[in-house]
Amino acid sequence: MKRGIALKLGLLLSSLGVLSAGLTGFYAYQASHGLLIDAAQKELLTSTRVLARRITGTREEIARNLQVLASHPAALAALKTPSSPGSRSGAGPSAKPAEAQQQLATLFTGMATANPAYLQLRLISAADFGLERVRIDRQGAALRQVSGDALQEKAHFSYVAETLKLPAGATYLSPISLNHEDAANVGPSPPTLQLAMPVIDAKGAARGVVVVNVNLNNLFALLAADLPETFRLFLSNGDGDILIHPDVRRTFGFDRGRRMLVQDEFAPTAAVVTGRQSHVVFEAASGMYAEKPLVLAFIEQSTEARSNGNRMILGLGQPRDLVLGQARQLGQEILQIVAALCLGCLVLAIVLARAVTRPINAITDAAQRFATGQVPGRLPLQRSDEIGGLARSFQQLHGLVTAQLAELKKSQAELAHLSQHDALTGLPNRRLFQAKLDAACIHSQRYGGGVCLLFIDLDRFKSINDHFGHEAGDALLVALAERLLAMMREGDTVARLGGDEFVVLLGASTTEANVTAIAQKLLNGISRAVRWSGLELQVGASIGISRSPQDGVTRAEMMAKADQAMYAAKAAGRGVFSFSSSMTDGSTAQTQQALFR
Repeated sequence: MKRGIALKLGLLLSSLGVLSAGLTGFYAYQASHGLLIDAAQKELLTSTRVLARRITGTREEIARNLQVLASHPAALAALKTPSSPGSRSGAGPSAKPAEAQQQLATLFTGMATANPAYLQLRLISAADFGLERVRIDRQGAALRQVSGDALQEKAHFSYVAETLKLPAGATYLSPISLNHEDAANVGPSPPTLQLAMPVIDAKGAARGVVVVNVNLNNLFALLAADLPETFRLFLSNGDGDILIHPDVRRTFGFDRGRRMLVQDEFAPTAAVVTGRQSHVVFEAASGMYAEKPLVLAFIEQSTEARSNGNRMILGLGQPRDLVLGQARQLGQEILQIVAALCLGCLVLAIVLARAVTRPINAITDAAQRFATGQVPGRLPLQRSDEIGGLARSFQQLHGLVTAQLAELKKSQAELAHLSQHDALTGLPNRRLFQAKLDAACIHSQRYGGGVCLLFIDLDRFKSINDHFGHEAGDALLVALAERLLAMMREGDTVARLGGDEFVVLLGASTTEANVTAIAQKLLNGISRAVRWSGLELQVGASIGISRSPQDGVTRAEMMAKADQAMYAAKAAGRGVFSFSSSMTDGSTAQTQQALFR
């Protein structure tokens, strides 16, 4: 009788143990599977947004380069005298335009050398049916100047006609297309994008345009260099026509008479194409992706530049098998643990059913707590039997999953840091600085105290870029950022808003005398030369200062007043600082200049 009860109790306990182990494994696997998919989708969306911001930054950098070229005196000089009928056969224009054209060709060559994605740089005249005056083509890894009869008339292209209508400094952005222009020197027809800016004379008339053709294959290769190799890049225009795709046969279908639409390949993207949503994250596991499903994120990116199509749909994908590779590993671990648990329960239930009940329940409870995201709790790790081994295996599983989740969180934190800090200097960017300034203003309004903001704009920085190149300008910005950090207190915030603009938020209420000393300290520190490649790079700075509550109590008010004060400092002769609250007749910056010079 006793043996029968023990057997029945043992069988019952072993059955319950097997069921508990199975449920534990199922819950743990389901929880890890869902967490991994969700983390992968968030990582993809964050990566896509970071890539979109980099594309925007690259487009703005190209526009700045166009501004440098279009405003250069050589550009207007090269357009002054129209070419004579025989100029394309060797007669040539007057000496001065010819010298200016050669000078501009040298500048074009240097710009193309520094930017491998630049496929072609041209100066096109508004006269002579849009005749090219200066043209630099990329032929493989080499650059070649095109001259004479090879120069073409481009007035019939929209990037010429539309750009000539723009005001000074405005940028024309073409739709993305394949390069079908007659340019034998640039090789096969890659996907290209034209950006153009008018060359304006002293009377405000457009005398020509500067055009840069950007090779998107090279551009996106550079932008995606920091992305994992397993990521796949997708790009379409605002109508959904696929422009960049892992399968090049699906790109530029409209150029071959058959449109290939991203919304046809990925139905969820229709919401982004039609403008109903700004982004979508989904899994593609049907149709052509049935055998190799993808986890994807798509976002819309728009531009304010003059363009025939100012919307782009950008997407990143990652094979789901790679995402779930860790889940499969977890599944194997779980199966091993379940097998060990079943065996242990069966053997121990027959030998001593009551002794087995308590540790099994403890492990089951720990597994259920783990499946719901809680701390597993105490486990019978000191036991030397199968249940002790099961507890240690479960602890190993918990450590493995915890480590993997920590790695995912670390990756997300790195991406979040990248989105809030300047890529060049490592300083907080505009977004993070605005958040800190908002918090400081709210704290000041609620608890009293003041907020002090110093808006720093470098003087003569453009000449550094013009004379020594953007590499020298970047090195100077990095050195000045380190110098600003070293000069400020621990509670102060130094940020880069963009270009050569920096801001400092003082972390504690400071008197005007202390602010004056800090501002002068910053001016002195910035004005010290920076050594780079055997050169001494030196710039000055103009500083505008706003304080609360004298100049406002909100971020917008503080930023506006500091900006106005900075311009007052520049108007007073540069290299000085100006308090916004003292700006009654524009004399403050001049007073500070007299005191410290």
